[in-house]
Amino acid sequence: MKNKALKILLAAIVAIGLWLYVITVVSPESEKTYYDIPVVMQNKDILTERGLMVVSEDPNVTLTLKSDRATLNDLNESNINVLINLANIEQPGTHSLSYNIAYPGNVNPTEVAVQSSSTDMITLKVENRVRKVIPVVLDYGESSVPEGYIADIENAQLNNTGIEVIGPGSIMENIEKAVISVDLTGQTKSVVGEYQYTLCDDQDNPVDTKNLVTTNVDVVSLLVKVEKVKEIALNVDIISGGGVTKDNCAITLDTTQIQISGSEAILEDLDSLTLGVINLGEITESQTLTFPIELPEGVTNQTGVEQVTVDIQLPDLKMRTFKVTSISAANVPTGLQVDIITKALQVTVRGPAKLVDQMKATDISVIVNLSEAQAGTVTMKGDVVFSAGFPGVGEMSTYLVTANLRD
Repeated sequence: MKNKALKILLAAIVAIGLWLYVITVVSPESEKTYYDIPVVMQNKDILTERGLMVVSEDPNVTLTLKSDRATLNDLNESNINVLINLANIEQPGTHSLSYNIAYPGNVNPTEVAVQSSSTDMITLKVENRVRKVIPVVLDYGESSVPEGYIADIENAQLNNTGIEVIGPGSIMENIEKAVISVDLTGQTKSVVGEYQYTLCDDQDNPVDTKNLVTTNVDVVSLLVKVEKVKEIALNVDIISGGGVTKDNCAITLDTTQIQISGSEAILEDLDSLTLGVINLGEITESQTLTFPIELPEGVTNQTGVEQVTVDIQLPDLKMRTFKVTSISAANVPTGLQVDIITKALQVTVRGPAKLVDQMKATDISVIVNLSEAQAGTVTMKGDVVFSAGFPGVGEMSTYLVTANLRD
């Protein structure tokens, strides 16, 4: 048994020795296959200058190489380069190109032989390289803001309203717009942010670009204002005068309410808007006045009405002018004496005809309040005073009285 085991061991040693002799002395060369080596395209910039581009999927080649084992072990799919030159392509179409194989610097190419390859030629499809600018379109779908709010989608702000797109003609002919999807559901605050877009055809269908299309920007900044909506009343301030009050004349506004929008903080205390002041003492006959609607900053008028017409219909009143000589001073400061320089004023009054006809100049006086006056000559507004028995009669203008105050 021991002799038999010894013989088997000796046979094994001899076999291994013969195998080592064969692979190192008798047959030092061997073969090895390298799979899916990427093809490197040279002179792509020349193709771009000619308005062309490759649209084929990135090609690769499988090679079976023959050399000594040490050399083959130094090679792998990442340090073997399969090179094709694009410089001779001048027209779009299908082109078959031969390729060159480059090895790393520590490998002598003359010591490597190509036993077989998956292909002898690289076939490329080339198309025209097309550039165009497409509009950015916002798609809100069926979404909307809650009741009581409004989204200003007509004035949405974009930092890019057009996207520059470059790609092969067969794909570019279908790209018409860059669509951004915006969901307004439940939004009570403005929509702000950067949004990605989808390249679509004229029917809003996404276009498969096959990763062959490039754009100048990846995202677009968007602002859609969302504001609270509120209805407020419009009015005018009325100053009675000349025998007319808001109770005995008809004042009508053609617009009494408008709808506005703005932030909740701004609109919280804004329930009405005063358009202006009407001094009835300065109006001599029925007429129509126009007032612009001027809103606080940050508030938007959603109705489109920019001004309000106010119709003023006066009652049937009569006017008369009297020469008034009863002019006096009141509240003369202590230590001063006053000399009234103005001796007479033409005072126009208005009121019910029956009362105005009964009135005399002696029923009218003008009193000037000098409580704030100082020594010297002053001109100040005088107050027109009527005798008892003339309710509803008023003056039609402002009357000035000149006086001299001295120690």
